[in-house]
Amino acid sequence: MIDSIENLQLRQDTAGRWQVVLGDLAYTATEFLDHISNDSFQLSEAKNRALSALEKEAMFLFVNGGDYAIYNRLLRNREVHPLNRKLLKKTLVRIAAMQSGINKLPDYSGSVYRVASVVNGSASTYNGIGDGSLSVGAATTTDTFVGACRFAFVVVEHAPVVIWTVIKTRHAKVQPESCEEVTFPLGSTIKFTNIRQLDPKKITGHIDPNAELKWVQIGSKRRPFIGLNLFYGDERLPDFYFLSEPRQFRRAALGLFTYLLEKSNLFYKTYALKELERIKRLPIERRFEEMWTSRLDSASQAGKLPEIIYLAEAEEMPNATLGANRKP
Repeated sequence: MIDSIENLQLRQDTAGRWQVVLGDLAYTATEFLDHISNDSFQLSEAKNRALSALEKEAMFLFVNGGDYAIYNRLLRNREVHPLNRKLLKKTLVRIAAMQSGINKLPDYSGSVYRVASVVNGSASTYNGIGDGSLSVGAATTTDTFVGACRFAFVVVEHAPVVIWTVIKTRHAKVQPESCEEVTFPLGSTIKFTNIRQLDPKKITGHIDPNAELKWVQIGSKRRPFIGLNLFYGDERLPDFYFLSEPRQFRRAALGLFTYLLEKSNLFYKTYALKELERIKRLPIERRFEEMWTSRLDSASQAGKLPEIIYLAEAEEMPNATLGANRKP
């Protein structure tokens, strides 16, 4: 436990590196983050399983704001980061509060799904989760807050290689503000058990003529999704769901126009229903490609099918520690 996390102080050593000071104890940023990255860490002000206001705030901002990028950039880079003193302190406090809050939440057991894109580099050295290769038997220990979804939600980021991962989890936690989003605590170890390479052009999309929109809460918003029963030849793949949104919508930075459109439930629902009916009329061999390529990614780039899709299976391993699989 750490007393009064909000009293955390920062100072620089003679080499200009940040030190985290709590009472009489001083840590490097790496030591501090290693210290909190376990399933027993809790803030001392939390005397029971109830979430504190600080823990709730840290998790809410991670799911609903842009803070996830700041949290994970600091966790990934450790001593090397562009944050000023004020933002660094605030981020360290919130990371500790989020890890503490996650450790209090009940475990979720079941399959969860992630979609990751390989824009640069080799898929063999990137698994979309953390340090570690994309190969059967390889294990990676999460050094960031890794998120996934309880249904196969496709985040379209246009890239040559895409990784779809189905993870059997034991300890992921369902976020309080998002009934479908789960987060793996820092220090979770995930092992790959099977990997297949798919040709995206050979994926077909089936859909029931009576299928309806799936309205899902992601963060604080409910959004409409269109689900496809995907096949690779005669083999059934997981059912994947694509967010239905006008091409003007951008997931990255929502402007006032987009914000107002999202608030207009009638407009959003009308558009999604029309798209659902259009997708139903397409031949099965065109549905997957159409759903993928008709979406702009977070950089507003027009879509095209990836060259390769890897379908990976993985499972969360017990008794993970953050430092177990980090590269020197």
